[in-house]
Amino acid sequence: MTVELAHPSTEPLASRSPTTSAHPRWWFFWTTPGRILTIGFVLSALVIASAFGTSTTINDRQQALMRVLNHTEPLAFAAGQLYTTLSVADAAAATAFIAGAEPQDVRQRYEQAITDASVAVTRASSGLTDEDMIQLLGRINAQLSVYTGLVETARTNNRSGNPVGSSYLSEASALMQTQILPNAQHLYEQTSAMVDEETSASTRIPGPVILIVLATLLFGVFANRWLARRTRRRINIGFVAGGLAVSIMLIWVGTALILSTTDSRNAKDTAAQSLKTITNLAITAQQARADEILSLIRRGDETVRKQSYYQRIDMMAEQLSEYLARDDAVDKSDLADAEQLLRRWRAADDRINAYISVGNYQAATQVALGTREDDSTPAFNQLDEALSKGIEESRSQLRNNIVSAHRVLSGATVGAAVLSIVAAVSVALGLWPRLSEYG
Repeated sequence: MTVELAHPSTEPLASRSPTTSAHPRWWFFWTTPGRILTIGFVLSALVIASAFGTSTTINDRQQALMRVLNHTEPLAFAAGQLYTTLSVADAAAATAFIAGAEPQDVRQRYEQAITDASVAVTRASSGLTDEDMIQLLGRINAQLSVYTGLVETARTNNRSGNPVGSSYLSEASALMQTQILPNAQHLYEQTSAMVDEETSASTRIPGPVILIVLATLLFGVFANRWLARRTRRRINIGFVAGGLAVSIMLIWVGTALILSTTDSRNAKDTAAQSLKTITNLAITAQQARADEILSLIRRGDETVRKQSYYQRIDMMAEQLSEYLARDDAVDKSDLADAEQLLRRWRAADDRINAYISVGNYQAATQVALGTREDDSTPAFNQLDEALSKGIEESRSQLRNNIVSAHRVLSGATVGAAVLSIVAAVSVALGLWPRLSEYG
């Protein structure tokens, strides 16, 4: 019997196990449970991003406001005080010189102004970080030492009856008017600009944060609708609770930011502008007073001083008129009579110039230093007092606005964090029953 063997190529092959997966990679995320899980992760991430964005925005604004309150505004105020007290010192030095007997109250006013200027230099130096402004403050301090030396030399010669005293006083005033005050003005403008810049930073609209929160709400609505179609359940309690938590966070933080922005803008556009306007008025008044007095000291220089005086008075009248016409002016009550006081002061100065024109310097001096209602000193003193009150009121309003802008943000950071946790937990609880149906 013959047995035929089959050719090896015709023998059946042994079965082999497949080497590839039965499902493509990432197949789970294309299933309904995978999509539900993906929605949960994305929605939770958006909630966390919303909380992080709102908390960061609030913290940044609070830090900016505290920096203005504790550093930038006091620095600008010190620079403004330096600018003002230097003008006071110049006017007081001239008044003390022309008074002859040098009244004690006038001398004390000069000495107090120099002391206040030195204190303002110290305060400003402790807060400055910009090298250019530090150098500028150093020049002011050095020039102030030269100025006080010239004033003391003028005072000594005046008491000894030496005519050269007037030359020293004129040199001191020229140094003040042409170098020290312009430098002080530049320092004040720079520090005031820093206050405006940092206050404006706390009023910017947080566009990226708003987009993230809106994206969270819109994605939540989309996820709820998709889940409703898949599970045939119209409402997911977890999604509703999460959306409610995010909505409350949006309303709470949004309201706080709106109120804070309003206070910050009031601080910048109203209080800070009022403070700068009244400070400039006070400085201009002191410079006009110095012009008025120096016209009695530097005989032959009356025309130049008179023109300078009238220019300053006209400038003050225009600035006062514009300021009092503003609806948001901070301190109208104290400045209500300022325009009348300016007119009285100018009328007194016209009398001074009339006496000077006929060579009656004694009568002109009496009008300049007299205490009668129609003399120059009462009008100037009342105007200076009103402007000083206006500076105090404007600064108080500025700081109150900044404090209020910071206060309304308190608690919003913690609230945003808590509500975000509630929203994330609610989303997880809302998705868990749907996932468990596929377990």
